[in-house]
Amino acid sequence: MKKLEIFDKENSIVVEDEYNVTTYKIFPETKKLTIESSIKEDCFFNYLTYEYKISSFSVELQIRLLEKSSEPPPDQYQVKDGVVLESEILKDKNKSLSKMIQEQISKLKEEVEWNKIEILGNYEVNLYILSKHPEIISNEEYRRFLRKSIERIKAGVLKVEDAVKRDVHGLEISKSDYGKSIWYPNTEAERKEIDKYYDLPKEKRKGTNYDKKLEYIEKFNDSLFIESSSKYVGIQKYEFSNSDELIEYIERVLDNKHNNLVNKVGAASNKDASGKIKWGIVIFLSIIALSWGVWTAIGVFILGAIIISTLSK
Repeated sequence: MKKLEIFDKENSIVVEDEYNVTTYKIFPETKKLTIESSIKEDCFFNYLTYEYKISSFSVELQIRLLEKSSEPPPDQYQVKDGVVLESEILKDKNKSLSKMIQEQISKLKEEVEWNKIEILGNYEVNLYILSKHPEIISNEEYRRFLRKSIERIKAGVLKVEDAVKRDVHGLEISKSDYGKSIWYPNTEAERKEIDKYYDLPKEKRKGTNYDKKLEYIEKFNDSLFIESSSKYVGIQKYEFSNSDELIEYIERVLDNKHNNLVNKVGAASNKDASGKIKWGIVIFLSIIALSWGVWTAIGVFILGAIIISTLSK
């Protein structure tokens, strides 16, 4: 289960799931974004710094990678000042022969160039970045973009549902912890077939009935979610898969009554915690004072009330 906390004063978002903790920190003045991620119960850290730019014409967000490093020590830099440090990555001669390392370098070279990103991909962070730039996108235009996104997703989901109903194979839309997906009817025979072939490599299930089903589903999805298709439904596959969560989150943002349109998850809990600490101090002092006498206890309690009044200002 993913846990999200937004700390508005620090312009930061902390996302925690079953395996990782990731902190996103936004710097609106310089249009920079830093990402620190770590694996739970591990000392390994990743550090990324991006530069971003926003277009108000069609509400577009672009980013490019400026710096990438990792720990534990010694610090290992893969990118500095927007330049891929290929010589550092290939210090170990054996790495230069690795196809995986070569692919990593190619990917980094793409990331240091400006790339348009899907705003509703990493939606909590991307929407928060947009909300921090009213000088580029006004609050009215931001709300209009959010409302249009909701309607676009809802319309797209209806088109997907209609296409699934009309499919000759009797496909169904199922929902799991990973979102919505399209597959064949959930029968006992179907479950057994999935159990048998799901974890097998592609070459071992080639030519099987399960392999043919996978191929059909892939083509069916492409026809709905690829923009160049004549049957394109107007939304991306990830938007369909996460449509319920996306719509719920955007509606929460729209319903926020504050000028800042992003929901502050951690604000109330911080306030409650500080109150509990103040009263905890008073109660603790009062218990100690009772051992000295009733009048001392009364005096300490009055003193505690004065302390709370001072700290609350």
